[in-house]
Amino acid sequence: MLWTIWCLFIAGFFLLINLPILMLFALIFGEGKNNIVDTYLRFWSKLTLIFWGIRLVIIRDKKINANTPYIYLSNHRSYLDVFIAVAGINKQKKFLGKAEVFQWPLIGYFARKFGHISVQRESEQARKESYQNLLKVAKSGSSIFLCPEGAVYMNDKLLNEMRNGAFRIAIESKTPIVAISMINAGELFPPHKIRIRPGKCINYMSAPFETSALTLKDVDELREIVKKEIFNNLKKYYPQGKYPIKFNPKDYTERVYLNTHNET
Repeated sequence: MLWTIWCLFIAGFFLLINLPILMLFALIFGEGKNNIVDTYLRFWSKLTLIFWGIRLVIIRDKKINANTPYIYLSNHRSYLDVFIAVAGINKQKKFLGKAEVFQWPLIGYFARKFGHISVQRESEQARKESYQNLLKVAKSGSSIFLCPEGAVYMNDKLLNEMRNGAFRIAIESKTPIVAISMINAGELFPPHKIRIRPGKCINYMSAPFETSALTLKDVDELREIVKKEIFNNLKKYYPQGKYPIKFNPKDYTERVYLNTHNET
C-alpha cells in the first residue's frame, strides 16, 4: 500500500509540474501531428515508470520502420497499458479511449486537445462515429494505438475476443499492423484495484502485418493472425494458458456489445 501511495504521489507531482508546459503545447500545437509533444510525453512516461519501479523491456522486430505509420494493436490487461504504449512506441501516435476517460479533469482535456479519439461503446451510433474518426486519422498518416479486446475483462483468459473495427481500419487505410504483446502489466497494476507494484514489464512488438493487398473479405483472417501472434507470446510466460490471478466476479461486470461491421 505504501508503494502505491508513493506512485500516486509521483504521478500527481509530475502532472503538476508539467501542467504549464502541456497547456502551452495544447494552445500551440492542438490536434495535429507533432513529434515534439510525443517526444515530451514519452520522456515523462518513461521517467514515471522508473520512479514507479517498473522496468520496461521492449523486444522490437527489426522490420519495424521508424518512418512508417502503423496501427499498433495490443492485449489489454491493465490501466498501465497506455503508459507503457506512450513510453514504448517511438512514434507519434493517437489513442482510442473510453468516453469516460475524456471526462476526467485535466487528462480528458489534454486527450481532446491533442487529437485522441473517444468512443461511447454502449452506443452503436457513437461507435460508428469513432470508427470514421479513426479511419480519417489513419489515412492522414498518423500511427494509432488501440486494444481490440475493447475492455479490461475480469477473467483468467490470456486473450479475449477481438473486435473487427481495428482490422477494417487497417485494411481500408492500407496501414500495416504491429501486434504488441504486453507481459505482466496486469500483475503490476491490476485493473480491479488501485495497487501498483514494482517489477518488469515485457513488450513484444511484432514484424508488421501488411494490409495493402487485403480487402474487407480478409478481416477475419487478419484478426486471427494477429490474435495468434499475441497469444503465442503470452503463452510463453503463462504456459497453463491462463492468468495466475484470482478475480472476484463482484468487482467487475463484463459488458457484451453487439458485433457490428464498424465496431471499434
